[in-house]
Amino acid sequence: MAEQKVAVVTAASKGIGAAIARELHERGYKLGLLSRTGCKELAEELGAHGVAGSVTEEADIQRLVEETVERFGRLDAAVANSGRHAEVIAKHKVTGIPPATYRNLNYDPDLKNDIFAVPWGAWHDDLDLIVLNCLKLAKAVTPHLIAAGGGAIVNVSGMESVQPRATYPLGPLRLALHGFTKIYSDRYARDGIRMNCLLPGMIENASSAGNQEIVDAIPLGRFGGLKEMGSAAAFLASEDSGYITGQMIVADGGLNRGI
Repeated sequence: MAEQKVAVVTAASKGIGAAIARELHERGYKLGLLSRTGCKELAEELGAHGVAGSVTEEADIQRLVEETVERFGRLDAAVANSGRHAEVIAKHKVTGIPPATYRNLNYDPDLKNDIFAVPWGAWHDDLDLIVLNCLKLAKAVTPHLIAAGGGAIVNVSGMESVQPRATYPLGPLRLALHGFTKIYSDRYARDGIRMNCLLPGMIENASSAGNQEIVDAIPLGRFGGLKEMGSAAAFLASEDSGYITGQMIVADGGLNRGI
């Protein structure tokens, strides 16, 4: 009988992170979950190991990985989910960022916001939140994945990196994560470890989810489902995607063109 797979998921208490955790659980994974609150309810629901901590703190990430391996005996996959740019924007009280509209999701010649309105501190905080957290998780899990004979890492990125837009001024930072994903994939492919990025588009838990104008901009004519994002991440974490590594998988209903 095959040994049960084990995965860790960060920022797992709600939204995309929780959806990924539930999908992995349905596929038979034992789980270690990290969130500020320790994912108490979700961990109890899924029989998972919950850890309270921050995705920006290396010690918390290391503790998640070590405690999960200690409890379940191995590690086969990791999903690096994080917070949102909006959290950083709100923390630094940045104003003047235009909301997403049908027009500015493409080129908008009338868009004249100040692209230098975001303070340097916000750039640094966002780098910690959405890029360096993935590097810290990768560093922590790599020895365990090698010990297991290989595995997969999924970094949750975002569509705003595919086609940078002024309405997402911090979005280009995700390109650094994509570059690291390529480098990591080159280095550890021979060790049987794959790394890919999942790039969600406009998802049903977004603040703009009821905006019909944005729905009209999406070829599939709807916002993406959380379960759909969970399924996409689980696919990338599983052996079903065994010949895919170093890739940026866009799940945006057709909104963006190219990568």
